[in-house]
Formats: sequence, C-alpha cells, structure tokens
Amino acid sequence: METKKKIIEIAVSLYAEKGTSFSISEITNDVGIQKASFYAHFSSKENLLYEIIDKEIDNYFFEVKEDNRELKKIFFAILNYYEGSETKLYFWKRLLLFPPQMFKFTLIKKMDELSIKRLEIIREIFKKYIDDGIIPSQNINNSAIAFLALIHGLLSSKIIYNFNNENNEYNYIWEDYWRGIGGKNK
Repeated sequence: METKKKIIEIAVSLYAEKGTSFSISEITNDVGIQKASFYAHFSSKENLLYEIIDKEIDNYFFEVKEDNRELKKIFFAILNYYEGSETKLYFWKRLLLFPPQMFKFTLIKKMDELSIKRLEIIREIFKKYIDDGIIPSQNINNSAIAFLALIHGLLSSKIIYNFNNENNEYNYIWEDYWRGIGGKNK
C-alpha cells in the first residue's frame, strides 16, 4: 500500500507540473520501482489519472456541504483546503484551465455539476442573508459569483505574487469583504 501511496503522490506532483504529459517512467524513477510494480497498482496512466483527479474532486467539493450554510465558513474552508500545498494549488489551476479531454464526459462533467451545485448553495445563502436582514438587498447571482471570484483571486495571488497567509491576512480580507457587502454581525 505504501508503494501505491507514493505513486499517487508523485503523479499528483507531476500532473501539477506537466499536466497529462508526464510518463510512467518518470513516476517509476521517482518512486524507485520497476514498471511492473506500477502496473500492479494501476492498469494504465489514464487509470491513475482518473483515480487522483476523482479523489481530489471529492476532497475539494466536500468542503462545501449542504449543512455548511455560512459564507464565512465556506470562504475559509476553500482557502484552507489549499493552505500549505503549492502542489494542490497548481494541480487545481491546471485541472480547471486545461482539463484532460479524456475525462470530459466523466470527471470534468462531475466537476462542472459540483461547481454548479456549490454556486447554487452560495446563492441560497445570499438569499437567506437578504431575507433575514443580515445583508442589504442585492443581485444574488452577481453576489455569489463575486464571492467565488474573490476566493479564486486570492488563490491566484498565491501563485502570481507568492502571497502567503502568514499574518492571517485572510481574516482581514474577510472583514473588508463582509463590510463591503453591508454585512451585519450575526
């Protein structure tokens, strides 16, 4: 089982760096195994890619569940998912920008469906906040998209500006955002 775990770790790193253009030989060399050992765990490179991408999709979208109905919790859950893992951040940027076409009707479709579901949850939260008087009336769709754009912008800033959350800037950013949309303390 340790070998399979190492194969997966190396494959995640290689995918983050190169997309699908890495080879099985690169994996086996980095892990220090023969190709036969690779094939004992995975029938093909595509099988390995499917498994790692599917697992990451499940891990990532687990952060926003039906019972998580607060914008602040969602904001920090998504940002914290990436904290301390540059590889995970690059993995997802590559997956979103250059999705493997071989998984267009399976994993990419699953990711799209979960993204739409997440957006709908966030819209529902905005509607509830407006109905409860927590925030002033505003365009729910635009507000939900802007909320996600803020999060994804912060994640891109980690790559572009080598931004780290060392001094807990996310808390300050959240407070500025919350005041900006007219949020009241709950």
